[in-house]
Amino acid sequence: MAYKATPNMTKYSPFYLLQGREMPLPTSDDLKAKISKESPSHSQWLENLRNSLKSTYKIVKEANKKSHQHNKKLYDRKAKLRKIKTGDLVYLYDPAIKPGLSKKFQKFWTGPYRAIAKLSELNCKIMDQENKTQVVHVNRLKANYSPQTWKPKVKQKSTRKPPKTPPRI
Repeated sequence: MAYKATPNMTKYSPFYLLQGREMPLPTSDDLKAKISKESPSHSQWLENLRNSLKSTYKIVKEANKKSHQHNKKLYDRKAKLRKIKTGDLVYLYDPAIKPGLSKKFQKFWTGPYRAIAKLSELNCKIMDQENKTQVVHVNRLKANYSPQTWKPKVKQKSTRKPPKTPPRI
């Protein structure tokens, strides 16, 4: 009840934005005798409510736009532009902690991987050294500048010889 009645960045409470009036809170005023004033007609009351909500929604829209611009400015301070091309070697950020291991000794960057396709500005398809592919967001990738680390594992053909059968007598 207190949250719904508390004004936020829009200068209006959520209750006011939904109901068009302030929430009646239990106070000592509720204990006094209530004398009814002349109430406006129903159509006049609806007209006042509509005008009040229209002006309130305009103010809220402007406050949301201002808040969005501020948040974008804060995000852009730390955002990095990553340019990954097809064929680049990259490391993948994987913050999952394996069971039984300490976070202290965990390696969060795994790889190297090879970028095999750029699906969009934000998504990239990568392949590990065992030819397994996955699609990841570019924010989880960073460039690998040493090509010596790429050592793909080649699937070897089985060189098993068939067992020798003893000669029949």
